[in-house]
Amino acid sequence: MPSQGENGSLSTNVSVWPTITPLPLAKNLLGKVALILCGLLLSLSVLELGLRTYASLASQERLLIADSILGWKLVPNAKRLYRREVKPYFVAINSKGLRDREHSYDKRADVYRIVVIGDSMVFGAGGVEASERFTDILERSTKNLEVINMGIPAFGTDQEYLYLQNEGLKYHPDLVIICAFSNDYGESFSIINPGIGRPKGYFSLSAGQLVFHPPTFSGFYQLAQYSYVLGLADFALTKISGVYRKARRQWHAVLDPPTRLQVFKQLYASSGDLCRQQGSELLLVYFPLPGQNTKWIIQQVMDELAATEGIKTLDLMDTMRRANAARPAYFEHDIHFNEYGHQVVAEALLEYLVNSKLLK
Repeated sequence: MPSQGENGSLSTNVSVWPTITPLPLAKNLLGKVALILCGLLLSLSVLELGLRTYASLASQERLLIADSILGWKLVPNAKRLYRREVKPYFVAINSKGLRDREHSYDKRADVYRIVVIGDSMVFGAGGVEASERFTDILERSTKNLEVINMGIPAFGTDQEYLYLQNEGLKYHPDLVIICAFSNDYGESFSIINPGIGRPKGYFSLSAGQLVFHPPTFSGFYQLAQYSYVLGLADFALTKISGVYRKARRQWHAVLDPPTRLQVFKQLYASSGDLCRQQGSELLLVYFPLPGQNTKWIIQQVMDELAATEGIKTLDLMDTMRRANAARPAYFEHDIHFNEYGHQVVAEALLEYLVNSKLLK
């Protein structure tokens, strides 16, 4: 209560309570959060290590990784045993990211070198061992011939052009073979490949020149390229999230149809220009779908370029139809060549190369 001072004035005794900061409580809470985070990180690290160890021991390593130019590429030195395709088969990638033995960029003077660029048809998907692919059969068909397989699954024509430009010509080939399949046209004009759910770039035209638009990757997608745990999370999202699946598994087309056709022609024409600058020959080869008996747009483009640009072409539609009528040249319920189909392709290529005097 108020009290009277010596001068008769009233004074008030006020108790000043100290401000209490709950530092011990805050520190305790932060400590618990840090402990939980450390435990989570440790668990994820152990899981990541376990998945990587399993992948290595069981030959289940990743084969594809994102690339800022190509969209994706093969992982150097990766190994994988495919068990769920039509026929189990083993894949081993060399140090340069090819499903092939090691090849030097330098070429021996006494060797005729061919590089073969394409998608899964060249790669040997479906169940074909490396030694049974047409590239390997062709190489064994004559002396002093080296055939380098540069097949990368799900590649479109635009990516094959980029691969030729950035990697294929480093090998100083005498002949470049670019192999086309029926879906290459559509894949060249989508910024997502829905078959594998991976982003890619595309080309447009400006004043008659190709203009490249590189792929764009989300932060999560980029991180998932280097983590097996996040890769599993990415896979799970495609299964449980309709929105995520739609973003990753549907066509995302670019350019109008007339422009696409002009760009596609220019991709092949520019491939020819690159080869001529290097002193290499170019051969465009068309692989048909099972049962295909009419020419599609890629074949029409090839025919036009053969007439106007002098580019060499080989359409295997009739060859594969006849072969498939005699015995199955494709895996059952699959679009890929089986071992017999690869043998037919190798024989057709050898005959063409000899008759055109590319091989002596």
